[in-house]
Amino acid sequence: MSDLADPGPSTPTIQSMARHARRRFGGGWEAGKRVVYFAVLVLIMLVPLGMVEGVVEERAATKAQVAEEIGAQWGPPQTISGPLLVVPYEISRVQTNADGDPKTIFETRYAVFTPEELRIDASTGVQKRYKSIYEMLVYGADVAISGRFAVPDFGQLGVTPTQIGWDQASLVFGLAGVRAINAASLDAAGSDRQIEAGVLPYHPFADGIRASLPLQTVGTNPPPFEFAAKLTLNGRDHLSFQPLGRQSEVTITSDWPHPNFIGTPLPAKREIRADGFTASWSVSHIATGSPLSWLTHQFKLEPERTTTVGVALAEPGDVHQQTDRIVKYGILVIGLTFGTIFVVGLLKQDRVHLVQYLLIGASITLFYLLLLSLAEQMDFALSYVIASVVDITIVAWYAGATIRRLMGWVTGAVLALVHGYMYVLLQMESFALLSGAIGLLLALLSVMIATRKVDWFALGETREEAA
Repeated sequence: MSDLADPGPSTPTIQSMARHARRRFGGGWEAGKRVVYFAVLVLIMLVPLGMVEGVVEERAATKAQVAEEIGAQWGPPQTISGPLLVVPYEISRVQTNADGDPKTIFETRYAVFTPEELRIDASTGVQKRYKSIYEMLVYGADVAISGRFAVPDFGQLGVTPTQIGWDQASLVFGLAGVRAINAASLDAAGSDRQIEAGVLPYHPFADGIRASLPLQTVGTNPPPFEFAAKLTLNGRDHLSFQPLGRQSEVTITSDWPHPNFIGTPLPAKREIRADGFTASWSVSHIATGSPLSWLTHQFKLEPERTTTVGVALAEPGDVHQQTDRIVKYGILVIGLTFGTIFVVGLLKQDRVHLVQYLLIGASITLFYLLLLSLAEQMDFALSYVIASVVDITIVAWYAGATIRRLMGWVTGAVLALVHGYMYVLLQMESFALLSGAIGLLLALLSVMIATRKVDWFALGETREEAA
């Protein structure tokens, strides 16, 4: 009888079968609930992060508005085109009037010629202008434009003018920021010329400066002539040129060590130093997208389609750009911090309340606001260190005080590692994506290693039941 009453070690009891069923289904359900709970918490934090990102964008827009105000007072981004020689000419055509009698009509048209040789030398001195807490890069530039015009050839334009107004010719420079010119001078065809602001309706530029250039003829055509112009002007953001000559040589020197070369082609030669840079371009008219000469009624110069070369003043470490970049990684920082609490809680069988997660997430979110507010007042690196120390201290203290001391130390260490890694990631340009992917892979591997012995089916059981 006793043998029949004892099922033996190999025979499962009803209690063990029930416990196995609970572990199989109840524990699996408990693990699923916790994972969904964790994912929902991380997604909830997207809301405050989006609000912070909105604040960053608003501050960046305010800075851009301030830059526009400073630019309106100091000078706009400058693009200088030309010079171009504009020569009027007359053509005659016979038209029959209402009575049937022929009548000769004379019409004035204009021809445009580009320089045979063009040389541009520009030197800029960069300054910082402040308004409220915002700063803006501006520059003062000395520009020397020289070159040579060949004999204007109307024959290549396919017209036979009745009369050419050589004495009514003019030299025209395209320039949007005319009001930012401090001084201007021009020597052409052997004498000084008076520069006037604005252009006339038949000129090829929408805005700029011009000078009357009466040409003396030798026989039927004027001889080739040289010119030399000097401009002193202010501007911001960038300085660029449209080389409209048969062969153009452009050189820009500056005391700003962070150039961003714009346009096509890139400089043929460049030298970037700690105290500035020097860059030079050599551009053939074939690459400019415009002819060497044209008639204004047949061709319109389109500046946006014409080759432009120049340099923009890049500002490394722009506060709003860097803050915006790091806010975009905010969900990863919160996810890794929550993941640390989640994994340590699993290993130590600690239960963390929703409120505790939300308070820790709020602290991390406020880190970005603190970083932005400090960075607008001081160096970005120092601001990052201060904001990180404050954030790490608060999170580590709260986790240690409300969950367990070990949780505080581990969470603080992981958050410090993540903040440090994010700062290194900010400094990278070409390798940011690669470094970020490697970092996430290592974080996932760490979670796998830490949870490799977790019995997910035993979640929700007491220690005695698990044993």
